[in-house]
Amino acid sequence: MRNGWAFSIGWLRFTVPSGTVDEIKSLVGGDWVEDQKGFQGYRHCWLSRGDHGGLGRIASGARRAPKEVHVDLSQELLSDWTYDKFQTVTQWVLAQKGHVGRIDIAMDDRTGVIGLDRIFKAVKVGQCVSHFRKCQVLDGLDIGNGQKTGKTVALGSRQSDTYLRIYDKAMEQRTKGKAVSGKWIRWEMEWKNERANAVALALSTLAEDAFQKWAVGVFRTTVDFRDCTREDDPKDRCYAPLLDWWTVLTEGMQKAKLQIVKATKHIHDVKVWAEKSLAPMLGLLCAHPEAGERWLVKTIVEGVDRWRAKHVALLQEGQDLAKTKRKLRWWRPSDGFSAAYAPSGA
Repeated sequence: MRNGWAFSIGWLRFTVPSGTVDEIKSLVGGDWVEDQKGFQGYRHCWLSRGDHGGLGRIASGARRAPKEVHVDLSQELLSDWTYDKFQTVTQWVLAQKGHVGRIDIAMDDRTGVIGLDRIFKAVKVGQCVSHFRKCQVLDGLDIGNGQKTGKTVALGSRQSDTYLRIYDKAMEQRTKGKAVSGKWIRWEMEWKNERANAVALALSTLAEDAFQKWAVGVFRTTVDFRDCTREDDPKDRCYAPLLDWWTVLTEGMQKAKLQIVKATKHIHDVKVWAEKSLAPMLGLLCAHPEAGERWLVKTIVEGVDRWRAKHVALLQEGQDLAKTKRKLRWWRPSDGFSAAYAPSGA
């Protein structure tokens, strides 16, 4: 983040007419596990969950196009990608005569230039110059605890190729139990189909600074805030002076840098995730006659062979890494998992 401004690429979906799953796994990185079912007409699908959450899918084997490979990567899964990696991936996709079907770009304001209520008021009085026909305010609510998750100002339709949502990112993060100080308003544009492909083309060719300015320009062709009213002549509205806060906001966005998340995951985070996401399914596997507790333990033990550096780092949290690796060399899974981190001689 630079001076309270940041931008991030929040979703990437693409399809290549011919490719291999292994090739794309190597390209995008991450841990992938084959799913038992297909995805959107593709008979085979692989799933990946990122270190910071999110879900990725690689799908292939469509009857209409057996060699085609489809990839869908969500926001959290991309949070630690550098600009160079985004550029490498989009260059590869376009070189394979592929097509980018969705890409999201978020602009973050941590300076508190303007709040959501004032933004909606500007839309309401006719100061928003845009091809969007629809604007709505959505109030988020956690059904479980009744806590508000924040307000969203949405322009456009989710079914269209361009959709803009402006929301209180700080409140959203706080409701997830994350410590966030100060204000944080996110402007997130979602492009699909040909418009997404045009954004990907710019991303594949422009340097980061140039792409940043280009992206803000595209934002402004979609929505502008000017000192006018709804009753003014359409031509006058397009040439009316920009509102002061919009000038500050867009100039700040042009100076932003790609935000790369380097959060450190702790064992507490993994425990919370397992409680909320895994526990019901693990219980089902234990109870099912075609699986059972012994099968589950065997599967978990075999999974140790697939540990990567991040898993070892979590295991040795607060301990010396070299000592942990030595323990793992003599540890036998049949002795129990706790033996892997028990004091020597225990």
